[in-house]
Amino acid sequence: MGIFDRFRARTPAPRQNHAESNYELTVRIGNEVSRVLIPIDPYDSLDPLSSEGPRQEPGQCWRPAGAAVEIAGRQIEGGLVYVGTNLPAAEHDFLLEPALINPSLPVGSATSGVSESYWPSYESLPPGDRGGCLDWLAGPRRAAGTDQTFLFLYFYGLERRLLFDPANDSTAAADQEAVLAEQRRLQAELDEHQHHSLAIYLERLLDFVEAQDLLAGRRETQPPEEKSGWEVPMTLRLMIGEVAASGLRLPAELAKCLTLTSPETYLRTPAQRCRREFGELFQIRYRERFGEGLELPKGEFLELRYRTASQGLGDAIQSTQLPDVCSSDMLIVPLRELGRDCCGELDAYSRWLGRNPDGGGFKGTALLPAPLLDKIESPELAALRELLGRASASEEPWAIDSTELIELWSPGAEKLSKKETVMAVQLLEKLGYGIEPDPRFGGPSLKREMTAVLFSAEEGDPRAPSPAYAAARLMLDLLTAVAAADGTVSAEEEAALESHIHGVEKLYRGERARLKAHANRLVLTPPKLTGQRKQLAALAKGERRAIAQSIVTLAAADGEIDPAEVKMLQRIFTLLELDPEGVYADLHAVAAGGADGPVVVREGGPAETGHAIPPAPESQPRKGLDRAAIDEKIEETAVVSTLLADIFTEPEKEPEPAPAAASPVEDANDLAATDLAFAQELCRRELWSRQEIEELAARLELMVDGSLEAINEAAFELCSAPFSAGDEPIEIDIEIAKELLP
Repeated sequence: MGIFDRFRARTPAPRQNHAESNYELTVRIGNEVSRVLIPIDPYDSLDPLSSEGPRQEPGQCWRPAGAAVEIAGRQIEGGLVYVGTNLPAAEHDFLLEPALINPSLPVGSATSGVSESYWPSYESLPPGDRGGCLDWLAGPRRAAGTDQTFLFLYFYGLERRLLFDPANDSTAAADQEAVLAEQRRLQAELDEHQHHSLAIYLERLLDFVEAQDLLAGRRETQPPEEKSGWEVPMTLRLMIGEVAASGLRLPAELAKCLTLTSPETYLRTPAQRCRREFGELFQIRYRERFGEGLELPKGEFLELRYRTASQGLGDAIQSTQLPDVCSSDMLIVPLRELGRDCCGELDAYSRWLGRNPDGGGFKGTALLPAPLLDKIESPELAALRELLGRASASEEPWAIDSTELIELWSPGAEKLSKKETVMAVQLLEKLGYGIEPDPRFGGPSLKREMTAVLFSAEEGDPRAPSPAYAAARLMLDLLTAVAAADGTVSAEEEAALESHIHGVEKLYRGERARLKAHANRLVLTPPKLTGQRKQLAALAKGERRAIAQSIVTLAAADGEIDPAEVKMLQRIFTLLELDPEGVYADLHAVAAGGADGPVVVREGGPAETGHAIPPAPESQPRKGLDRAAIDEKIEETAVVSTLLADIFTEPEKEPEPAPAAASPVEDANDLAATDLAFAQELCRRELWSRQEIEELAARLELMVDGSLEAINEAAFELCSAPFSAGDEPIEIDIEIAKELLP
């Protein structure tokens, strides 16, 4: 690549005058950076037209596709070149066409290196370079690995024949399709890193031709979705201009293409890594947010312009009567915000693809946003939908055996890890179902032959427990443990549990349904009350007494206390650090304050022979629930749940003083301040050379490998992915950095 090749696409010289153009060259020597202005005359490399011999016309010199010509012993059979001695440049007839191959010039043996020139011409090449150029033209003309000088000389001729000859040569129109096909072939073969400038010129030229054809109604084309340098592609500007001229709103597909191609939208990695998913999600969210579409503003008339690569050609320009609106803030600002939101929704899936380039199969599906699941063709997803539909078709509770779910997620596994369980649960949520147990809400991970309970969930339901939910869940565990202690949960006890759920206040939407599902699962699989001691230890004695009394009251809801229930009550009293013998006094108090009948407490142990328990008198049937009494218990339980909620509410922290700019704060991953500062500097860009990183580490007085290892360990702990990869160059995962760093 020539020293000026990088500027060709970004700052081409003006073609309308002979004024010199200054190019800014950045030079780095060690840590010193200098900027040098280099004047370049766009025409000083053009050769003057020969005064000897007649001037030639393009049709005389052009060799169409398939035409053969022999030059310096090389048989060139592909055509698509100009061969002659005195063809004027298209714009300046006193200068020679730079793409013209003059058979009379001396040709040497092909050299391995080509002399660098910003604007080459065949005339000015040394004999050895002419030999290399002719050898390339005589061969298959492969773009990959070819020196840019040969490619640009060839491209100059194609560019002229396509854009400028049709105005002066009636035969040029017949060559259009062949020239376009050759340009598309070159575009497909180019190595964009080696031939970055030519790749941009080819893309813009084809875009310009397609825009012209579209404007003239000669062909239809799909709106482009790839960026084209620093401008929105002309075909897309033309399509949106036609919509604006018709007074219509911007449709979702064109909005997506504008967001992807505009240099002002600044989309993150998911938009590129998950291109198809981003496009589908963007259109869905666009319709949700903007309905029929954004209103298109007014704008100046669109001018189609292609700035040519050849110094022998002027710019190709075509005016239109369509408004040019693609740079308007009325469009760019809302589209940029929507694009960033869609990238946010795809972040997790994008990171998964980064670690699993094959897509990760069914597990990766769980990370997709819910609207995209309907577009996924997956046998596992279809089987999961069938399982959910079958389960929810029965009466509630919707109990399922988690074995089938595990087999779909990870065939042959005995259980799922916490991370895998959470991913599976998130997939269920996107399909409209919640499940208990859920590790995010204090439940265990899924394992085979575990009973789980489904319930209806909605988008936007909480993904973590609120203090009110955590408190109500703990209270529910305690109540259900007592109710189920005798092996069954009576209808009255179930009603009492239901009353507790409905009596809890300050729950978010969806939490009450989750509580009910949790209660249903507890009835099927009674809790073991492991781990509650630590949560209850934070309460004062008076608060623990209130909880105990509430549990005893609800335990007596069915008018009968089984010895196993008494034993469970004593265990709960022990957890509450209360005297277990106090259970009897509390039961007596409940009985004394009850409605009509006493609470029957049967002592444990086998009955004595000959002393059968007499049946209850018919005048004193077993009591059902008194509605007024239950209402009072609901109110009491709500108070206790509010009391318990204090356990799960983190105390407000005193605001910390803002850190000084030069003193970064350590984050939650316990990175040393210097390592954190190192990471914050590295995430400014994606690629670093080893030398650059060593210089940065030296300024911070760090050892490179040790610091990178510490940062990667923190990233694995938080994100299950490394912060950096590679050795030369070193690549920084910007998405991981955003999660890791404050």
